Amino acid sequence: MSIHFEELWEKCEQLQKESSKEGSESSIVDELMMKLNLYQVIGEKSELSAADHEKIKSRTIGEILLTLTGLSYKDNINVFEALNVAMQYRTLESYTKK
Repeated sequence: MSIHFEELWEKCEQLQKESSKEGSESSIVDELMMKLNLYQVIGEKSELSAADHEKIKSRTIGEILLTLTGLSYKDNINVFEALNVAMQYRTLESYTKK
């Protein structure tokens, strides 16, 4: 069974809502920073095989995204709209630099 990304995001937000560890905004941001640091460390590991490296980075990105659903749920953020606006601003910045 395949679902759309939006549905997956909403399911993850629901999981965050039902989670017994629904934390404060500050604790969610701390968790996100820890996972981002982990992602950076993984990127620097050269002793991993390419396949293991890819698997570990993919799993870590998944954990980062799941943590972001905690923030979007907590602050009631429309992530589609937020990402769309960010992309529009970035696109404008890119065009003005050319």
